[in-house]
Amino acid sequence: MDVRSLLAESQIGLGKLPRQSMKDMVAEKLSLLIASGLLEIGDSLPSERDLATALGVSRETIRGAILILSTKGILSVTQGARSTVASNEIDAPGLLGAMGSSNMRQYSLDDVHQARLKIEAEVSRLGVSGDSLSKSDLVRLGNLIVAQEKATKDPIRFLILDREFHTIIYRACGNEVLSDIATTLYSYQLDHRRKVVTKPGIIARSIGDHHAILAALEARDVERLCAAFRVHERRIYETTRQLEK
Repeated sequence: MDVRSLLAESQIGLGKLPRQSMKDMVAEKLSLLIASGLLEIGDSLPSERDLATALGVSRETIRGAILILSTKGILSVTQGARSTVASNEIDAPGLLGAMGSSNMRQYSLDDVHQARLKIEAEVSRLGVSGDSLSKSDLVRLGNLIVAQEKATKDPIRFLILDREFHTIIYRACGNEVLSDIATTLYSYQLDHRRKVVTKPGIIARSIGDHHAILAALEARDVERLCAAFRVHERRIYETTRQLEK
C-alpha cells in the first residue's frame, strides 16, 4: 500500500475524508472559517449568493452545507434572516491540518512570516512549473478578484474570498502536504486579520497584490510570482505586527 492510500484509509495526516459530497466539502470549509477565528460566535454569514460566488458552488449546495452545520449546532438558522455562528466547537481535529490552529498560537508572528515566505515560494514554483494550475483555475482566480473588488466594505466577505484565492493557488502546487501546510500558515491569526482589513486602504492594497500574483501566474513567471508573494506576505506581516503593538 502506498503512502497516499495509507493516509486516506487511516484518515490521519492531511485529515481528509474520502467520498465527500460537495455540500460536505463546503460545510468543512465553513467549519474551517469558524475554527480559524475568521468567523466568530454571533457573526452573520454572507448571503447565499455571496457564499456561492466565493466558494464556486451553487446556492443549493450552500443551503445544504448550512443545514449540515445547523443540525450540529454550529450555525443558527432563522427564516428570512442570514445564518449566524452559534458555536465554535468544531468536532474535527484534522480540519486545520497537521499543526492545528491552537498549536499555531505557540509560534511567533516572525517565525510564521518566515515560514510563509519559504513555503509560498516553493508552492509558487511548483504551481507554475507543473501542469496542476489549469486555465479554469486562472479564470476562477480572476473572478475572485472581481468579487473582492465588490467586497471592500465587507471585511468578512473579503477574507472568505481572500482565503479561497490563496487556497486555489496552494492546491495547484500538486503536493497535498505543502498545500495543507501553506493553508494552515495562512490561517494564523485570522482573528487579527479581520481587524486589520477594517482599516482604510488595506483591502484595496491586498487586491492590488492579488492582481500582481495573478498576472505572474498567467505569465508562468516563477521569479515574478515569488516576488509578488513576498510583497503580499510582507504587507500582511507588517499590518498584523502593528495591530499587536
